[in-house]
Amino acid sequence: MLLCVRDGDLRADIVVELSARPGLVLAAPADDVRHLVHRARGWRADVVVLDLTIDELAVAEVSRLLTDPAAEHRPRPLLLAGDGQDDLVVAAIRAGARGAVPRSSPTREIGDAVCAVAGTGAYLGAPLTRRVLDQLTAPGRELAEVFPRLTRREREVVRYLAKGMSNAEIARETALTLRTVKYHVSGILRKLDCRTRAQAAALVGPAADFPLPEAKLEESAGL
Repeated sequence: MLLCVRDGDLRADIVVELSARPGLVLAAPADDVRHLVHRARGWRADVVVLDLTIDELAVAEVSRLLTDPAAEHRPRPLLLAGDGQDDLVVAAIRAGARGAVPRSSPTREIGDAVCAVAGTGAYLGAPLTRRVLDQLTAPGRELAEVFPRLTRREREVVRYLAKGMSNAEIARETALTLRTVKYHVSGILRKLDCRTRAQAAALVGPAADFPLPEAKLEESAGL
């Protein structure tokens, strides 16, 4: 994993914490984001800890580049957020960041966040969770904006999945075959980094209440 944290004391504390965690290997810390993407891929880092105080304007773009689906290796960004940076956290999460934790958190919690993200999961520090999710699922926001990685068909399926429907029920509602629904559910779980349907449903949350498209997507459409 790679640290991009400007505060030397904070960086040193995080290094001490992570060094005590089995299975975590630290690359040399970085103090700017200009060459971070190339460096993270060169190290094949699983997690990149990004301090939002380093370059607020660049963090969302770096998150997008790190998680580019076309890239051979995609490190998972974890943000260290300061007070009043909720909007930046939301922008970075939309761009592909897998979590955020307040900079003021105990280093043990930062270590827990790194481990969660490294395990192909996600993490939001308790003080951020409600505020960030409220912004991500604000009324009137399209599901395509909240989860831009999903295709149109996957967005249709995930709405029903979030309502607790079984694969068979989703197949009836969407006029898709059961096999096709299973395929899309697997894709949704993979793209949202969820291990279970329940995790995906919790992540989608209120966004599932947006109206569904009037026309059903035909099974043969490549959308």
